[in-house]
Amino acid sequence: MDLSTIANSIEYNGAGTLFWTTDKNGDIWVLLARRRESSILGRGYTFSIPVVSASEHETSEEAAARAAHDELGLMPVSSGAVEFWDIEEGRISMHLYAQHLSSMKKPKCRNNYIDATWICLPDDYVVEDGDILLRDELKAFRKAVLPLVQKKSGPNSIYSLAAVGALS
Repeated sequence: MDLSTIANSIEYNGAGTLFWTTDKNGDIWVLLARRRESSILGRGYTFSIPVVSASEHETSEEAAARAAHDELGLMPVSSGAVEFWDIEEGRISMHLYAQHLSSMKKPKCRNNYIDATWICLPDDYVVEDGDILLRDELKAFRKAVLPLVQKKSGPNSIYSLAAVGALS
């Protein structure tokens, strides 16, 4: 079954937040959660960006913040999220936001996710046990965020935030 077949058979308005940070070597790390049960995007225990269904009275930004809070116990800064995934297919819409953190915060998973881990963003965007959209989502994330970070040269080559106001 392909995405357009799925998209025409259900109605879903989802949103989520992908937390990210950089280490002292300039590598980008992302926080992914392991799904408790199977979904249309993958079997149970697959890694994904935590999402929730937006209620009819909340914006996608509000739903993404709720996903971070309800599923990971983390609260994004309302003005610091950068939208990197905005897709509409049939009756499905999905909005994903990137939120920079100054360090790797420890999440407290609950509800639909059993655990979470920080993963160094792979060059090929492939995460073992990732759900079916994760690779494309990580590509879009990197494309949106990379222009906002600037790699410094030198022995300790690190990323500095070029647009701190948009990422803090």
